[in-house]
Amino acid sequence: MATTRTNITLDQELPEEVEQQASRAHRTVSDFVRESPRERLSSTRRRPEPFTLATVDMGGCKPGVDISDNASLRDVMDEE
Repeated sequence: MATTRTNITLDQELPEEVEQQASRAHRTVSDFVRESPRERLSSTRRRPEPFTLATVDMGGCKPGVDISDNASLRDVMDEE
């Protein structure tokens, strides 16, 4: 992945806190700072609503139809 160098302005206490957090995570400060905006951005992306599918009980298969046998299913479907 390509990177871009930039300058940012931080509150005075942040550099020390960033160094401590990076050290605890066994990461370099650069990696820690590079990952933070990515995590923040991914948490704000809209997640899609869960998909639900309405089902209807239609009484099951016709008597004598074996749904695990493709050939017999084709025969039944051809008859209809």
